[in-house]
Amino acid sequence: MSLEIGVFDGLLLAGVVLSAVVAVLVPRRTSAVAVFLVFGLLLALLWARLDAPDIALAEAVLGGGVTGALLVDALASKQAEVPRRRSWALATGLIAGIIAFLGMGWVVSRLSEPSGQLPLLVGDHIGASGAEHPVTAVLLNFRSFDTLLEIAVVMTAVFAATAVSDRSWTRTLSASGELRIIAVVLLPVVSLLAVWMLVAGTTRPGGAFQAGAMVGAGLVIAHLTGTRRTSTRGPWGDALIVLGLVVFILLAFSTAVGGAGWLVLGESWASTAILAVEAVLAVSIGVGLARIFLANRSEPGEAR
Repeated sequence: MSLEIGVFDGLLLAGVVLSAVVAVLVPRRTSAVAVFLVFGLLLALLWARLDAPDIALAEAVLGGGVTGALLVDALASKQAEVPRRRSWALATGLIAGIIAFLGMGWVVSRLSEPSGQLPLLVGDHIGASGAEHPVTAVLLNFRSFDTLLEIAVVMTAVFAATAVSDRSWTRTLSASGELRIIAVVLLPVVSLLAVWMLVAGTTRPGGAFQAGAMVGAGLVIAHLTGTRRTSTRGPWGDALIVLGLVVFILLAFSTAVGGAGWLVLGESWASTAILAVEAVLAVSIGVGLARIFLANRSEPGEAR
């Protein structure tokens, strides 16, 4: 049994490395994007094999889904390919890859053996955290300050991407009957998956980031198919983007003033607070991801 697992894991690792190399070196953009999508799926499977389902889910949704959608949209722009100087680019990439590989190997070799204390500490206190899943407990309770700063970084990136766009993405697209049928079929499914990922995050892999990615995907589909009242532009879009950060900050202040300290959640109401914050964060993250995608589209012309 161990031999079969070893062979499978070895083939999976080889597939990840090979697809990454091919995606970088293949000359055609269409082939590079296709191989990159395969790389994302293989990498998600590799994380799952490492017993990291949260990272696997995030990779599948964000790394393969959202990033893949951006690359596919870039291909749709049909821009003329720029001739490359293959010789020096290949040599530079190869040398940089070797240096990075050796550097990571040196860093890993210098790491000390894990003490195993942190998982034990999380397990001892998870009952008072308001979440049954250890990752959710860590992100929204035990190290919620880090999550707060991560949300601030995401919001900053969203507004930076909007600021450098040409604003043509704010147009409302029209769509044919076929695309509207696609929207009618896909949007309820995406919405249901977003809600499931949000609620499931307290007991299993999922949560605000994964649910937010599904919300963002739904908003992109709605925009490209001309669905009304789903735009991320204007003051309402800006308000939804910052809402998650504002609610998180208000929670921090309320716990500091009337509770036991900054973002110290009481055991009796921690689960309710975590679910409420995650719900708001999912909306903000989803609107933000959709804004980044739409604000950087090369050809925001009429949908066909």
